[in-house]
Amino acid sequence: MNANVYWVTSNLLGDWIQLPEAQPEQLQVARMVKHVFTGNLNATINSFPPFPGKERHLLRAQLARITHGTQICPKGYIEIDEETGAEKLAEEGGPDMSTGALLDLAAWGHRYPNILKAGRCTHTAPDDVAEDGMEEYMAKQAEEDKVEERFRALNDEGYAPMGGLEFAWVTKVKGDT
Repeated sequence: MNANVYWVTSNLLGDWIQLPEAQPEQLQVARMVKHVFTGNLNATINSFPPFPGKERHLLRAQLARITHGTQICPKGYIEIDEETGAEKLAEEGGPDMSTGALLDLAAWGHRYPNILKAGRCTHTAPDDVAEDGMEEYMAKQAEEDKVEERFRALNDEGYAPMGGLEFAWVTKVKGDT
């Protein structure tokens, strides 16, 4: 979730400020609070539950949530290298990029993994759980807070669509095909 670096400014002719990396605790609370941003990156966040950081931290957490929930790409366009775990563009013979094929929601997938309720993209083992109970603990975590398939199809999401729509995502063609 910290693969991208974000810079902000309140004046295009002024200085740009790099936002800090998002922390799991901040992502957990960012889901629960509503805040109108002031533009002052050092402003405190008055919320319940209390947000662990300043406005700059909340902005970064919300950017991570938006990025992981909305960036999509054609399925098969990006692959994960099994040896290194790094992302790479598909080799020759990638996905069908014709207009007709891309109109199907099943042809599209999320670019980034989902952010779990724990504020991470993967489950981690805590230090205070005994070694013999670790497997049971991790299985319980995986059941309560499921890690979604990385490039899951957009029509397979569990999101409730807006009124009158079948899915939360819609494809349309505008202009030339």
